[in-house]
Amino acid sequence: MSDNIMPIIRSLVAKKLLENGYSQLKVAKVLGITQPAVNRYVNRNYDEMLSKIETLGISRDWVMRVVNNVVELIMNNKEYEALEYLTNTIIMELGSLRLCDAHRRLVSSLPTTCNVCSVLITGIADSVIRNMERALSIIESHPEIQSIIPRVLMNIVEAKPGALTEDDVVGVPGRIDAHGGRVIIGSKPIYGGSRHLGRLIIRCMRINPRYRSVASIRYDDRVEMALRELGIRYIKVGPHEDPSEDSVINSVVNSLGNDRELDVVVDLGGYALEPITYVFGMDSVDVALKIISIALKITQLSPNPIN
Repeated sequence: MSDNIMPIIRSLVAKKLLENGYSQLKVAKVLGITQPAVNRYVNRNYDEMLSKIETLGISRDWVMRVVNNVVELIMNNKEYEALEYLTNTIIMELGSLRLCDAHRRLVSSLPTTCNVCSVLITGIADSVIRNMERALSIIESHPEIQSIIPRVLMNIVEAKPGALTEDDVVGVPGRIDAHGGRVIIGSKPIYGGSRHLGRLIIRCMRINPRYRSVASIRYDDRVEMALRELGIRYIKVGPHEDPSEDSVINSVVNSLGNDRELDVVVDLGGYALEPITYVFGMDSVDVALKIISIALKITQLSPNPIN
């Protein structure tokens, strides 16, 4: 990681920050490196770096999601959170053993039965809790979120790598509400905190294990307009003639199975069942940043708050 992947991630973060108006001196301070090192980073070719990542069998999309989320946190003056997020993301990726193929391409003598990272990297459960706490803190600091909270309230979950049941998924038992212009987190995140979203993300991970997190937000014309404006790929399913939790989960899972590039599935509900927008991501911070971008876009398109 330190020799072959982290230098590329740092280079891409440095390039993105410079593109957003940061000076080389400020980038050096943020990344904890020297200015000459920043200069070397930014002179590297984007495509060459990403091609190297792909030759190792690592997803370009995964790398860019991590980079974009780190940059977003830094630009929101959350430099420590960005560093902790990057560290946790790498730890969980190693612990999930998804980087083993990349390691074997570099070290051909690595045994095919090696599972050292999953044994040595303990505390993944705590890393998921910390990620959720960070995501909730980000959500809490954006009052615009109240524009996308459904009548049944909002929730967000994140599953451990390799999760098998909803007890392996962290959620918020009291859900997420808003009152008086403030976002209110119902309680601290815990494992098994949301049965519905826990069941949903477990089923979805079997189709696309990169998606370990999902949030449930409201659906209306303004949400759909924001999705289009932001270029977020989505699909609508339903409404259901016989609405139930199982029918919703089955429809959403089938949609993700038919199109692995989807980020959002809108379930149109049914009789006595509120339409809900399900936003997916690789972790809870990734999802939090997505739903914040949706809420901010709604605020731009329609300044009056949604009641």
